[in-house]
Amino acid sequence: MWRLYNVYEKIINMKSILLLVCGVFVLNFVPMSRLMAIQPEVMADSVKTVKLTGKVVDVETGEAIPLSTILVKELGWGSVCDTEGKFKIDVPVNRKATLTVRSVGYETREVDVAPGTISGLVVKLKKSLLNLDEVVITGTRTEKVISEAPVMTRVVSAEELQRNDYESMMDVLEYNIPGLRFNVDPRGNNIQIQGLENSYILILVDGERLSQTPGGPIDFERLSTSNIKRIEILKGAASALYGSSAMGMVVNIITDSPKRSLEGWAKVRYSKFNDLQLDAGIGLAHKGFFSQTLFRRNSTDGYDLTPETPQSYTMNPSHDMNIEEKVGWNNERTKVMASASFYWNEIKNPPKGESPTHYRSLNKTFRASLEHAFGEENKLYAVYYGDFYTRKTVYDLIDLADSTNATSHEQTVRLTDIYSPLKNVEIVGGVEWNWTRNYNKMQYGKEQTVRKVNDANVFVQVDWQILPELDLVGGFRYTHHSVFGDAYTPKVNLMYAPGSFKFRAGYSRGFKAPGLTELYSDFNMGSVSHNIGNPDLKPEYSNYVSVSAEYTYNGRLSASVEGYQNTIKDKINSFIIDVEDPAPGQLGAEMHYANVEAVRIRGVEGTLTYYPMKQLLLRGTYAYTDARDRETDLQLSGNAKHALNFTTTLRGKLLKRDGSVSLSGRWTSKKLSQSKSTETDDSGQEIEVIRERTKPAYSLWKLVAQYTPWQKKFMRLTLTGGIQNLFDYTDTKHYTTYDAGRRFFGSVIFRF
Repeated sequence: MWRLYNVYEKIINMKSILLLVCGVFVLNFVPMSRLMAIQPEVMADSVKTVKLTGKVVDVETGEAIPLSTILVKELGWGSVCDTEGKFKIDVPVNRKATLTVRSVGYETREVDVAPGTISGLVVKLKKSLLNLDEVVITGTRTEKVISEAPVMTRVVSAEELQRNDYESMMDVLEYNIPGLRFNVDPRGNNIQIQGLENSYILILVDGERLSQTPGGPIDFERLSTSNIKRIEILKGAASALYGSSAMGMVVNIITDSPKRSLEGWAKVRYSKFNDLQLDAGIGLAHKGFFSQTLFRRNSTDGYDLTPETPQSYTMNPSHDMNIEEKVGWNNERTKVMASASFYWNEIKNPPKGESPTHYRSLNKTFRASLEHAFGEENKLYAVYYGDFYTRKTVYDLIDLADSTNATSHEQTVRLTDIYSPLKNVEIVGGVEWNWTRNYNKMQYGKEQTVRKVNDANVFVQVDWQILPELDLVGGFRYTHHSVFGDAYTPKVNLMYAPGSFKFRAGYSRGFKAPGLTELYSDFNMGSVSHNIGNPDLKPEYSNYVSVSAEYTYNGRLSASVEGYQNTIKDKINSFIIDVEDPAPGQLGAEMHYANVEAVRIRGVEGTLTYYPMKQLLLRGTYAYTDARDRETDLQLSGNAKHALNFTTTLRGKLLKRDGSVSLSGRWTSKKLSQSKSTETDDSGQEIEVIRERTKPAYSLWKLVAQYTPWQKKFMRLTLTGGIQNLFDYTDTKHYTTYDAGRRFFGSVIFRF
């Protein structure tokens, strides 16, 4: 702890030096006329204010826009409209005030209020098609309008989630992140993108990481799509902000909280294989206090792509249930929030299955956070987060009590300070502790069943708006890992935004400690192989560089292209060794882990979003990925070089009620798997031979129709119907996808 304190003290001193250097730079190199335009207006604490009342409405329909946010730029404080779009807010007496008005789905507007105005102000907002005023937090850990974020962030909005009625969170990610796929194996549902797997992709909920199952994957069935405010997707290394494992991609699922005195929903969704989803939530908000209760239950009969072996299914029958409670209180300067969730899941055997056991699991998640503003320049955040996963073995054929066979515990404590010494400078600094404790009855061998690691972190980031169109962000993290010692991960991002263009460039260093399975495993993975860990593994480091350009036109067209290179040093690879004479009880194959010298991943990603008319959306995303082992110059196993996602949505009125039709598709090129070996040719000379085993390209399509036959104020009834896997594609030969084929689905949701 004393060592950590010394490091933190050094960073505080460095922060002061950095501010001094920045000040000298500004005074000497930035023209004074430009500098004055971005300096804060200093106001005395004793400034006199008066209440201003008004209303926020839709510019086209004149209807009130409830729950819009109003910020007084000169004072730094704000307010929220009521359910009728009305607001009351303090503004300076006898001075001009500028209000910044925001609402989800509308363009942000700044309104000048003339001195002496105290009532009758009507603010008219225009609907935003491209959602460029959406607020994101993942790229900088601070709130940024997406069009002003120096780190390129892809957002999946709540509207997109509800309109497409996705089957699961896995369905959401596959249709919105080109090249991302889920592969099924004995460990569970495994993510793969750009040749990288689960451990390189950080999944967060409200900024906190989820615990993994004992095999490595995250159980995505525990996540509901009904209470999501938005999903933020960040490509590349983000270890400076999020620590170990944030090397390939960060997915941050932002949940919503109630804002009205009473609100909620109830949903039923049904599809093939007796898939049934029940989802409900109720919340209230009154005088700063809010409470929300969520309930979700899923069940399925499972499915089998190999009917010739009815003893085993591709996806086993299962049912699960999740209950969550969230409470909080906030006033102008303080916000307190606590939440707890309980997730229960049971995966059963097929009706003709012969296994004497099956699995049952329980997740318990707890979170408590405190946010307090010390004046207008300083905010302090404190959070505790714990995610506790337990898996039990259920004995079917003999009368034995359930046995806990594995647990995975993740805990985090973080203190974050956001300090704004100037209007155009924002500093984020903090300390973070992470604990991981895993118990496994079989995975770590016979002698030791518990493994622990922890890390202590100090991080700092400076966001400097040098000019209105030029933003510079720099930061770094110091990590002390209990097994691998010290690590340093810097980052820097720059955005230049002249007019309708935005140019971004960035560099970030990633750090990933080997997982407990890679270090200490000693078990048989089904009948596949004997997994043997390697305690001599070294941590992985990466250098990620990216450049991008973005263009928007007339609020209807947005086009972006990004190029990147991610170089990973000492990447951990698994490989199979055939055992000629296995010992009794051992398998004929062993899986080992080793560091490879370097992996280089290069790629280009382009996105085009276009509204030829307000009712019609066209969006396409293309990703090219070249992922190579630099030592052998072979493609990383399972990499697909090309991927394309496409969505078109037509919205309109039918019998004066809202309706929409969406068609979504995703195409993935052939998946590569290369190996190099030395053979002797006919002349007796040794030659290198590269063997390539590929899985064919494929595409999956989804059609969704949605209609709202009844709506009154905040109450609405919405009907959804659609076809998953429209063209009935399955692959029982290569298993390019484990999709079950064409299936119709329907849902009914009532919101109030």
